[in-house]
Amino acid sequence: MEAFEEAGAEVWAITGDDPERVRSFWDAEALSMTVLSDPEGSTFESYGIRNLNHKKVVPHPTVIVVDTEGVARFVVSDDNYKVRPPSLAVVSAVERLSHPEAR
Repeated sequence: MEAFEEAGAEVWAITGDDPERVRSFWDAEALSMTVLSDPEGSTFESYGIRNLNHKKVVPHPTVIVVDTEGVARFVVSDDNYKVRPPSLAVVSAVERLSHPEAR
């Protein structure tokens, strides 16, 4: 988490769980990042990452780096929840936003 913050990023998570469950998990895990609740799945649908193979509102595991203008500059999504981009790749994407001359 520190590497992301040093690169100038805010880390957010979005879940389909209801707000009360999110709050309980957030408190129990002492999370320092923002966790948003989207029980209707509208955010997942707008990004095209809602996993329609589940009865519950569940996204495909996705990492999105969004710039300060709201433009997605780095997106990695996979059907397999075990497939995640390396942290270094995400930090590099954030750093490129912080230092546009490096693009």
